[in-house]
Parts: sequence; C-alpha cells; structure tokens
Amino acid sequence: MISEKKILKTFQHLIKQSDAEDLIIVGSGDDAAVLDTKGRNIVHSLDISKINTHFPSNFLPEDIAYRSVAVALSDLAAMGAHPSFMTIGLTCDSGDLKWYEDFTTGIDNSIKDFKVELVGGDVTFGDISVCVNVFGFLFNEPLKRSGAIPGEKIYVTGRLGVGRQGLEDIKKNIHSEFSKKFKKPEPQFAKSKHISNIASSCIDISDGLIKDLSSICSMSNVGASINFEDIPILKDIDDLTYGDDFELCFTISEENSLSLDKSEYFCIGKITEGDKIALFKDNSLIKLEKDGWDSFK
Repeated sequence: MISEKKILKTFQHLIKQSDAEDLIIVGSGDDAAVLDTKGRNIVHSLDISKINTHFPSNFLPEDIAYRSVAVALSDLAAMGAHPSFMTIGLTCDSGDLKWYEDFTTGIDNSIKDFKVELVGGDVTFGDISVCVNVFGFLFNEPLKRSGAIPGEKIYVTGRLGVGRQGLEDIKKNIHSEFSKKFKKPEPQFAKSKHISNIASSCIDISDGLIKDLSSICSMSNVGASINFEDIPILKDIDDLTYGDDFELCFTISEENSLSLDKSEYFCIGKITEGDKIALFKDNSLIKLEKDGWDSFK
C-alpha cells in the first residue's frame, strides 16, 4: 500500500547531490533543513495545506491563511529555531475578490503574531491549497530527530487531542476553545528556545504522538516505552494517533530534565534499546490499530 513515508523515500537520493552540499548542515528527514550561509545557519521548511484534507470546506479564508502559516512555522520550532521570513503559494478557485482580501487579512494576522515577514509568493487557479515556505534561524544547535539515547526521558509540551476536538467542533459549527485552537495553532517557540540547548532530539506532533515519536526512534535507532496514564490527553486513546496538536515531543537526559517546569512539560516515558514503541495502560501492553495521520491513507 502506498504511503507518505514510501513516497518521500523516492526523493531522498536527490538530496546533497549538488554544489550546495557543503552548505547543508541538516538535510532530508528532519522537520526542517538547516543551511550554512556565510557562517549563519538558515533553517527552512515547506508545508502544504489542502482543502478537505488539512482544513474543512467551511473554513473561512482568513482562517485558512493563518492556520497554513502556523503549521508550517511549527516545523521551525521543532528544529529549535525562530522564524524570520516566508513565501506563500496559493491555489484557489474563487472568483470573488473579497475571498482573497480576507485571505490576506489572515496572512497579515500571522505576520503580526509570529513576527515573520512575507517576501514573495504566487497564485494560481484550482482547488484550494496553500504552500508555505518558512525560513528562520537557530536558537542554539539544531534539534534533530536523531539524537535520542536509551535511558533518556520522553516529554511533551502540552495536552493532546485538542486538534481532534477542534475539528469536530468546527464541522458542527460549534465555537469553542478547541475550534479556536484548531484555527490558530500555536507553534511552541518559547519552549523550543528553552529546550534548544538541553534536549537531545525533538519533533512537533502534527501526525499523532505515536507516529511522530516513531520518527525519532527510527532516526535515532532506539525504541521507546510510554505510559498512557502519564500522557496529557483530552478524551481517549485515539488522541495519541490523531495529530494536529503541534505540541513538541522531545527527549532529554535525567540531569537536564531537572530544569523543566513540570507544570508545562510532561514526562510520558523513556527511550529504550531496540526499535519498537511500547505503550502501556494499567501496566498492560496496548496495541493500536494505527500509528497516526497519513494523507495517502
């Protein structure tokens, strides 16, 4: 069966095959690339948001714009970076100029909230899709997915399942704190800065905790053991595989974890030997039917 992961692997042989190879500090496989340009590392990531896949058809244009920027910027936070500038490619089939004016309002709001500059873009006709290129700079060293070590603790930065509930509320036209957070996700820049010189690996939770943690495990050649009771979730176990929360999942040594405020950072387990993720509930091993979100499934 085709999957996003299998498709992305077909592109990997193209990475670092140019004269720019010596500029690439971190390449394909992490949340964003890190490039060395005249001694200063630029962090870059690209994200595509599509109607009925990443946001529902009843989304307002200003909400489409804001959310598309926010979720793209979350990848910078996952790399331990803050935003600087961006470009936006918009595909849209609306013939109403006000739609584009409202979309611009959403972009303007994101510029103000995230202190990021828009430096270019493009518009074309078709089903609504937004491609956002984001660029930023590191707080300290890159927070890669490949640094986890057996024995380290696993943390998340906030409650999971909020995105799932928010989308459900939006589809029912319910205005709630959850629908607001779905429309306006918050990239975790402050927490990213705090952990940027003490965490060993990191990823943002966009496709579900289990799937995103598995990316850390795969790239670090480790396994993980997590406890359901320790995970801050909104409703039920499906919150672990849904995604759209854009919190951070990171690993950290016992010593470095002492500097974390336990009211803002939640320890959910530890890194282990091997290559599997073991989820325990009431001291029993739980098997999940899926690991997370994949737009090709």
